Amino acid sequence: MSFVDLVIVGAGPVGLAAALEAERLGLSGVVFEARRPAASIEGFPARMPFFSEGRKIEIGGHPVAVLGAKPLREEALVYYRRIAERLRLTLVHRTRVTGLEGELGAFRALFEGPRGPGEVWSRAVAVATGYFFNPRRLGVPGEELPWVRHGYRDALEHWGERVLVVGGSNSAVEAALDLWRAGARVTLVHRGSDVGPGVKYWLRPDFENRVREGAIRALFSTRVLRFEPGRAVVKGPDGEAALEVDRAVVLIGYRADDALLRAAGARYAGGKPVLTDRFETSVPGLFALGSAGYGEETRSVFIENGREHARAAVGEIARRLRGTGGATE
Repeated sequence: MSFVDLVIVGAGPVGLAAALEAERLGLSGVVFEARRPAASIEGFPARMPFFSEGRKIEIGGHPVAVLGAKPLREEALVYYRRIAERLRLTLVHRTRVTGLEGELGAFRALFEGPRGPGEVWSRAVAVATGYFFNPRRLGVPGEELPWVRHGYRDALEHWGERVLVVGGSNSAVEAALDLWRAGARVTLVHRGSDVGPGVKYWLRPDFENRVREGAIRALFSTRVLRFEPGRAVVKGPDGEAALEVDRAVVLIGYRADDALLRAAGARYAGGKPVLTDRFETSVPGLFALGSAGYGEETRSVFIENGREHARAAVGEIARRLRGTGGATE
C-alpha cells in the first residue's frame, strides 16, 4: 500500500495555497477538486471586482497581474488556474472526495470521478472545500421555482427585467447596483431596518444614492413569505404585498459544507468544527482550512486570512510527519 503525505480536498485559493506550501516543505500529496480549480470564482458575476487589493489574494509568493485597483473575476480565475497548471503535487479535478477514514498517519480518502470510484491513502488530510456552492436558503414555498436563484452569471442578461434582490449584505447590495446598471428594474428586500453595517464603504453611498433618487426600490424590515408564478409575496411594516417580478436573486449568505468533516468524526460546537490554533480538528491529522472551519460564520474568512490558515496547518503537518518519519526531509 503506497501513501502520500497529504490529501487536500478543494482546489480553490485556500486549497491551492496549501498545495504550494506543501511543495515548499517537501511534502508529497494529491489535491482533489470536485469541479475545476477556483470554481467558486467561476460562479461570480461576470466582471465582478474583488473587495481585496491584488496583493491580498496572492498565494505562494506568486504575483497577480491586474489592470485596475482590484482584481476582476476573470483576472483572478486566470491567476489561480495558472498556478494549478504548474503544481508539482498531483491535481485531480472533476473528482469528488466522498469519504474520509482514519487519523494521523493512516487516512483513507474515498473518491468518485469520471472513471468511477477509487481510494488513496495519506498521512494527513486538509479540507478546504469553501462555501460558494452551499448558499443559505429562505426556506419559503416556491423557492425551488426556476426563476428564483441564489446568484447570477451576468447582469446584462437581465436587461429590462423586474428583479427582486433578497438580502442586505455586500453581495446583495453589489448585485442590486450591478443589475440596475445593466438595465434591470431592481427592488431590494431585506428583513433588517437598513443594509448591514459591514457593507463596504464604497458600496453604501452608491446604493443609498440610488435608493434616494428612486432608481432602486428598497423595502426594509420586510421578509419574503413565498414565491408564486410571476410574483413574490412579502410582509413588511404595512402588511402583506405581492410584487410582480421576472427574477429573484436570493443572497443571504452561505454556510460551509460540513458533511465530509462530520462523517469523518470531527467534533462540532456552535455549528462549526472545534479547531486548534493550527486548524486541526478533533480527529488527529485532519485539518479544516478557510471557510471549511467556520460553519455559518463565512463572513469571517477571506482569501487573505484563509491563505494564512493553509500556511499554519501545512507547517504543522510537516512538523508532525517528520516527527514520525513520515515526510521527506
